[in-house]
Amino acid sequence: MATITAGSRARGAAGSGRAAGSGGAAAPRSLRAHLARLDADQACLQRARQLLQQGRALSATEPRDAFELAHRAALRGAGVLVTRANRERRRPLPLNVWRALERIGGSAAERSAELTELVAERERLDRDPAAHPDPVLLERHLEQTARHLEQVADLLLEELPGPLTALAG
Repeated sequence: MATITAGSRARGAAGSGRAAGSGGAAAPRSLRAHLARLDADQACLQRARQLLQQGRALSATEPRDAFELAHRAALRGAGVLVTRANRERRRPLPLNVWRALERIGGSAAERSAELTELVAERERLDRDPAAHPDPVLLERHLEQTARHLEQVADLLLEELPGPLTALAG
């Protein structure tokens, strides 16, 4: 007796004559699921942008807080990439988002390498509550994180289904 899982039921229904004869009900469900994931990714990206904006606003008066906000924005942006990659993997990526980016490879691994010095700076700030971030590193974090969040936004738009790309603008 064969074991039927949710995944095999979905594949079976999609491959059967019933799905084709039902007016393509499987495609809208798939599209809805894709759009729900896109909405979740967009919401996380929007929160990252908000954190980065708050960090920029504080950079002159509260550099320590600004650095932390920039770092949290970077974590959220990277988290979008890791979440998306995990959706297509059998084994999830490591919980450490920077290591996960390394495993994804390509531009994600390059982003992880960019952050090595910034992660070290954050660790230094965590060890010494009286320390302030290096102003050059703070500005670099703000700039690189902004650039990365825009790249993530572009990626999300690139992966929209064809008819929706025209609507996105």
